[in-house]
Order: sequence, then C-alpha cells, then structure tokens
Amino acid sequence: MITQISGEVVNVNENSVTLQVREIAYEVLVPSSVINLYKKKITPESRLEPNADTFHTIQYIEGSSGHGNQFMRLVGFKRKIEKDFFLAYTSVEGIGYRTALRSLTLPIQKIAMAIESNDIPTLKKLPHIGGRTAEKMVATLRGRMRKFALDMEGGALSAPVEGETDYSREVMQVLDQVGYNEGEALRLIAHALEINPKVKSAEEMIAEIFKFQNAS
Repeated sequence: MITQISGEVVNVNENSVTLQVREIAYEVLVPSSVINLYKKKITPESRLEPNADTFHTIQYIEGSSGHGNQFMRLVGFKRKIEKDFFLAYTSVEGIGYRTALRSLTLPIQKIAMAIESNDIPTLKKLPHIGGRTAEKMVATLRGRMRKFALDMEGGALSAPVEGETDYSREVMQVLDQVGYNEGEALRLIAHALEINPKVKSAEEMIAEIFKFQNAS
C-alpha cells in the first residue's frame, strides 16, 4: 500500500499529474484545485529547475469486479488533512473517487463549513454535486467536520479590518458555525491564549485552536 510518494511533477493532465520518481513515472489522480495550481505553476521555464513534491496517497482498484479491466490507481493530496477529508467525503452515498476529485474546487475548510452550517446552496455549486447529493452530504457528515472547518491553511477567514483589535467575536462566529456552543468556544479561546498570548488576529486564533484540537 502506497501511502506517501515524493518526486518531481513533470506533467499535468486533465485529472492527474505525472510524478517522476527516479526511473519510474506514476500517474497520481488529484483534486481539480491541484490541477489548476500546477497548470499555473509548471511552465517551460520552470521545467529547467527541479520541482520536487510530496503527495499523501490513497491506493485503490478502479473497475467493476468480474467485469472488464481493473486498474490500480493512486489518489494524491498535498496535505494529510486533505486526504483525511477525502476519505470522509467519499463515505457519502453517490460520491465516488472520480466525482469527489472533480468536485473539490474549493478549500476543504469552506466545504466543511458549509456542511456543518447546512449551507446546501454552497454545496450545490460544487461541480457534479446536485441538490440531493448535497443533502446526503449534510446528513452523513454534519458533526464530523469540525477539525476540517478549523483548517486555516487553505484560507478561511477574511483579512481583519485595519485597526480592529477585538477579533473574539469573529472567532466566536466561526466556532458557532462549526457546532461549538458559547461556553465551549470561550474555553477554546482562553486555552489558545494560554498557549500563545501573542495572538493578534482571528486567523491566528483559529490556527492555534486548530493545532491543539487536531493534536488531541
């Protein structure tokens, strides 16, 4: 079972990248957002320099058992938390691996937030996700998306307003959207300040909360 692979991305295809690992080239299926990233990143000029990358992978067999050909596939993610999200995401009835990869055009934080807040309109905007599937997504995953909704690396909160010093209300709103009551949210904020009293923005606060929640 291949769970992580490192090499040089040498080509970008419609749904995958080609990863050169010494003498062997692997096809790694990746989300639409990653395809778009590499299309911008890999240019004729960039090919002159090494472009080493690591992917956290899921290995699976594609094809119906007993019917036609079966192929060993690798699905890859830039971060392990994205891989964990994908495994939860594809547990929803009707969302297979190929559909999931094409639909992941938003950061996982935004999708998780939409699930936790029952935001069906946002989920319906994802490619290949209709209203019925969006409702199944909420029914299956709501309450399980907290750690993903607090993942700030993909970009979550808007930039703080210049001169604003009281960001706790913004943090409280985010925590409320992902299912924490007021008492739990206040305890999380207090704990984050104990760990890092130099926090100066909502983004930094959510990042601190995410760190210790994800570690627990």
